[in-house]
Amino acid sequence: MFPSPLEGGPPGQDRAVLWRPPLAGVEVLHARFRRHVYARHAHEALTLALVDAGAAAFTCGGRDYLAPSGTAFMIRPGEPHTGSPATPAGYRYRVLYIEPRTLGELLGPPGSAGATSTRLPASGTLRDPRLIRSLARAHDALGSRASSLARDSALLEVGRALAEHGAEHGGPVAEVPRVARIARDYLHAHPDADVSLKQLSQICGVGVHHLIRSFSAAMGMPPHAYQTQLRVWRARALLFEGLQAAEVALRTGFYDQAHFTRVFKRYTGVTPGQFLPSASAAPASLATASRRTSSRLQKANRASHRGLS
Repeated sequence: MFPSPLEGGPPGQDRAVLWRPPLAGVEVLHARFRRHVYARHAHEALTLALVDAGAAAFTCGGRDYLAPSGTAFMIRPGEPHTGSPATPAGYRYRVLYIEPRTLGELLGPPGSAGATSTRLPASGTLRDPRLIRSLARAHDALGSRASSLARDSALLEVGRALAEHGAEHGGPVAEVPRVARIARDYLHAHPDADVSLKQLSQICGVGVHHLIRSFSAAMGMPPHAYQTQLRVWRARALLFEGLQAAEVALRTGFYDQAHFTRVFKRYTGVTPGQFLPSASAAPASLATASRRTSSRLQKANRASHRGLS
């Protein structure tokens, strides 16, 4: 059993655990960070985070955001962003990563990926009380021995709250320019290829400098960083399949296990050893701490409502 990242531990130590509950297309991260700084990265999934203590800072879409305790924040799939503690005390948060197909089901009737994206709120800090309450309840269910019906219902409530918020604060998704799209699609199709900038620029039919400018502007990072991110995504999937870190490092093109571990933590916030194979391996103390935090959030929200009435 892994210790709960929400309680205990030496002062100043970062703690985190990531696992997959028995729900298709969902991953859960619980973490306490005082020193960890994320590399600029993106996720294939929606990132939906609930800040329980302290304050997190992040940059997304060219804007700086602050997410203090009692708020949530959301990053749309594919949008590059950073993440760091906003104060020396750090922050504690719980995150849902929801894959696009599952996200479409949660938001309502199935539609195209583009239609799903336009129904989401813009990336940034969220203060919607209903959404925050639904996220707290979802984490209570996912981090405990709740029934399948309870887990499904809690996650569906998150989807409804997100859809309602998106209806008021949604926005269009920017189109990826042709050159960046060709390069991106090639890297996705050949994640293990040792392609040079010259080769990639020839595939796109432009010069090297044009490629770097176009790709970086559209994707938020240069091609080599994007390729590293793709390898991390693949490594994440292989770890969840039960492969050992040394084998994953070899399969995904890292120099060795030590190099893999360093890069993996910069992009995901956890080391390969902090992955749990399933919710059944999640420590009971984690669920207990989550319930305590959820109770505090609900009391704070009720107090906020009384103050506004």
